[in-house]
Amino acid sequence: MNTKSLNLLVLFLFFGIYFILDYLFFAILQSMIIKYVQSRFLGHVLTYSISLVPLLFGAMLLKPKGQNEFLEKFGLKGNFLQGLSFGIIATLPMFLGYAFVFTLNRKIDANALLINSVSSGFFEEMIFRAYFFGLVFRYTRLGFIPSILATSLLFALLHLYQSQDLGELVLIFGMTFFGSILFSWLYAEWKFNLWIPVTLHVLMNSAWMIFDVSDNAAGNGWSNFFRFLTIIVAIIMTIVHSRKSNGGLQIERKNLWLKD
Repeated sequence: MNTKSLNLLVLFLFFGIYFILDYLFFAILQSMIIKYVQSRFLGHVLTYSISLVPLLFGAMLLKPKGQNEFLEKFGLKGNFLQGLSFGIIATLPMFLGYAFVFTLNRKIDANALLINSVSSGFFEEMIFRAYFFGLVFRYTRLGFIPSILATSLLFALLHLYQSQDLGELVLIFGMTFFGSILFSWLYAEWKFNLWIPVTLHVLMNSAWMIFDVSDNAAGNGWSNFFRFLTIIVAIIMTIVHSRKSNGGLQIERKNLWLKD
């Protein structure tokens, strides 16, 4: 078995271990930690940090190995200020539009905001963008499309708990599925700087929660209009950045399906 095939096997094996342990023990562990630290946000962060251990082991086994292995493989060596400025500019349509159309959400508390925006945004990008998409795309022969399909499908399915209505479920699935594709494309085009999708994810979630927009990811007419404006701004910024850089766009016809 060649190195890239072995890497693919390792990645899926350790993701499977993570997924099973997360499904069986995450809620129990989180309840225990929250009771100990007396903070829902801190408990959420610590539980997620512990749950990532199988993924970290999986990443460590990949070849070739190099310096700053963990930070490089998970995209955390990228420029944080670049990611932050990108996220702020891209989400301006959501924050300004929602401020004009919607009222502030007075039901939200600080813990819920931090958990569902900062913590969830960061760890979901670590799991689905850095590990499940990023490492598969970078360390195996699979191209962009096969690398992204399983990631986006699973990411979308995990958000279906938000509603029981069939129409809303279809919208939630579509929004989260294509959102996952967008975030993965951004991650690749910004040369695997994880802070790009992290800040965009965190700030989009924050805008959605700070204002009384919707109870789930499906949204409504105005909420989706401003969300799509944010997506358009993010795409335009990425294309402009890619054209200014020497490398150009990273996702091309030659790496859509299989790589050499």
